[in-house]
Amino acid sequence: MKSLLNYIAIGILAMFAACSSDSDSVDLEKPTAIIQLEKEDGVYGPGHSIIINASFMDNEALKECQVSIASQRSLKGWDTDWDVEMHKINLSGTEMQLSATRVLEDIPTDIYYGDYQLSFKVLDEANNYNIYTIDITIQ
Repeated sequence: MKSLLNYIAIGILAMFAACSSDSDSVDLEKPTAIIQLEKEDGVYGPGHSIIINASFMDNEALKECQVSIASQRSLKGWDTDWDVEMHKINLSGTEMQLSATRVLEDIPTDIYYGDYQLSFKVLDEANNYNIYTIDITIQ
């Protein structure tokens, strides 16, 4: 009976050792970023481009950064003031730097003036993500 219990204990220990293998680990860590506007005051006018400097980091592998913009009016459920396609920035490696990178098309001349929010969704290869927002003003 004791030898049977020993075999069972050894079997259980072997299962735990196999489950803790690094080759089977799943990436659950979200990527991180530091994103700054080139214009420190965040005030833009029609015809201007939105340019950023950024650092992206991940423990395994970066994938992309999806950039979108919404007016504070549309975030509250009102009409959309500026319909912009989401801009994608391809990322790679575990660390990546961007300098003077244009992230959205030129601001249209017929846009509503007011407060807007830039949204940066940073994804890694495992599709973990973090969302960063920056408020800007168009006048």
